[in-house]
Amino acid sequence: MGLVAINLRSVIAAPAPFLTQIRGDLGLSEAAMGALVSLPVLCFALAAPLAGVLVRFVGPRRALLAGLILVVAATAGRPMGSVVLFMVGTLLVGVGVTVGNVVMPALIKRDLPHRAAAGTSVFTAGMCVGAAAAAGLTPMLAQATGWRVALASWALPAALAAAASMLVLRSAAGAEPPVSVPPPAPHRRLATHPLAWAVAIFLGAQSWSYFSVTTWLPTYLTQQAGTSVTTSGLALSVYQVLGIAGSFAVAPLVRRWSSQIPLTVGVSLCWAATTLGLAAAPAMWPLWTLLGGVTHGAGITVAMILVVLRAESSRSVESLSSMAQLIGYGIGAVGPFAVGAVLGITGSWTWSLSLVIAAAVVMLLAGLVAGRAVTVEGAR
Repeated sequence: MGLVAINLRSVIAAPAPFLTQIRGDLGLSEAAMGALVSLPVLCFALAAPLAGVLVRFVGPRRALLAGLILVVAATAGRPMGSVVLFMVGTLLVGVGVTVGNVVMPALIKRDLPHRAAAGTSVFTAGMCVGAAAAAGLTPMLAQATGWRVALASWALPAALAAAASMLVLRSAAGAEPPVSVPPPAPHRRLATHPLAWAVAIFLGAQSWSYFSVTTWLPTYLTQQAGTSVTTSGLALSVYQVLGIAGSFAVAPLVRRWSSQIPLTVGVSLCWAATTLGLAAAPAMWPLWTLLGGVTHGAGITVAMILVVLRAESSRSVESLSSMAQLIGYGIGAVGPFAVGAVLGITGSWTWSLSLVIAAAVVMLLAGLVAGRAVTVEGAR
């Protein structure tokens, strides 16, 4: 679980410290660069239903292996050519990661039914570890090899995860027979369910905030706080590492409270405080990096726990996960692009960061509904 989780965010976070250099080498505008880094998140949305279909036909573990193999190939190839190859490779990275996004919550629900919150915390902590390693180590690798080789090197841990998944699949041969006919379309029922929409919108606002800050924090720090590229990369790494603490802090609170509303409210307010702090006092960026790091780890964990707890069976979790990721990551994909576009048009970080503050408000409202201790099968 942990090895797979590490590779679901490392390949997304790795380019962040080099956005200015990548943009210059590829001849892109700030808005175009924002759109390019939004591609994987857009895939999280658009490919989620297809990933769900793949899971039903071949089983979750075979689907996961296929997704990891695609991540390996796309990560190794995307930085080695023109802007078109970089875009295609980034798109395929997003498709491969999407399979893992869809499969892992269902596996947690199936294999850890009584420890779903703890399993989800481990899973999201692994994603934070991967993003932190990518943000911190990639600039160091780039100093010796250049950014292209540094980005391609993240195919190696993905290959290890694929090899481990292959071994698990062989040891469980025959345990997951393919399903030849998909079940009745659950999305038609979920599409009219307010609770399902609230879960999806909470995930969307959380994703908007996380991917916007992850993408633009290094650039913001170099421009507004005067840090070096290396320092801004390390700041992003610390931000990602602190997400591990946020992830593990959530599980005991879930066990203590029957409702997740206190968690959704807390995450929303902390995102607002982080963004307001960056806008108002960039010189205090270590404090805002600390607060934002803990917040994003807690936020993605709460979002994934909502997906797991708001449905009663692993099949329902798979359906809710597909719908939530289709809508949620569709919203989240717009975030980095929108921040870059507003920055390019206005030249103002204040206006750009206000988009993240607005997302925190949406997150708060959705969380008040999604955090209730009910399920999509039992509530309307």
